[in-house]
Amino acid sequence: MPAISSTFPANLLLLHRGEEELQRRAVGLAEANPDLLDHLGISERAMDVMDMLRKHYQADDDERAISHLGIRAFNGFATSWKLVASGYYQAATLILRDVVETTNLVNAFHVDRTLVEKWRKADRRTLKRDFSPAAIRKILDDDAGLGKSRREAIYIKFSTLAGHPTLDGFAMLRPLGMDAHIGPFSDLTALRAVLEEMGMLAQQAGLAFCICLDTSIEECSQVAGHFMMGAMDYSGRYLGKRYSTEEREEVHRLFFRSIREAP
Repeated sequence: MPAISSTFPANLLLLHRGEEELQRRAVGLAEANPDLLDHLGISERAMDVMDMLRKHYQADDDERAISHLGIRAFNGFATSWKLVASGYYQAATLILRDVVETTNLVNAFHVDRTLVEKWRKADRRTLKRDFSPAAIRKILDDDAGLGKSRREAIYIKFSTLAGHPTLDGFAMLRPLGMDAHIGPFSDLTALRAVLEEMGMLAQQAGLAFCICLDTSIEECSQVAGHFMMGAMDYSGRYLGKRYSTEEREEVHRLFFRSIREAP
């Protein structure tokens, strides 16, 4: 039976070229808007933390499982940036929902370390019963002891806008002031909306994985400190939580040993 086409589909090549042009435009928009650079900057620092786990968090099966979740989250941020820069805002948001689930799961492991082995060895029924997104949120909310948190609302938002076909999700297919657009497009409002979500999630994910780093290792300590300083700056600018000079100095004392010990 003959092939449908003997050459690479021309329209896919054209689509790819258009995506590359949109990515150049997205970089220009980010460089012209400091808030977008902030969201991307904290995302990069969180990804550096995840990369450190790949290098230094492999001592046993539990550590390797968390390290691999870090790789999954790293790839999620990288893919989301690739998609949003290429003009696929809804698809980028769908990937971020996966990072939300991964971050919550790792935080549940911090609450009860025995859950790592249970999760690794769980059959499908156990995974559905004990490790579903709702079950993980309950573990975290019960541990906090403050009643129901915003985790469910955040998860529903990502699911409604991107995870499931919904009427509300159509908003992510429309350039500002236009009807739904097929294929990728450039829109500063949509770019900012997705990068804001990415930045806020990067702060949470970075901290979840940063806890695992062995700061007796110099490069881990440097990366952890770099992330923590960025997270404090980000929190003050975008999350309403400002850190004092004393708190910032304490981060330097804890993480930047080479600077602290220099003559």
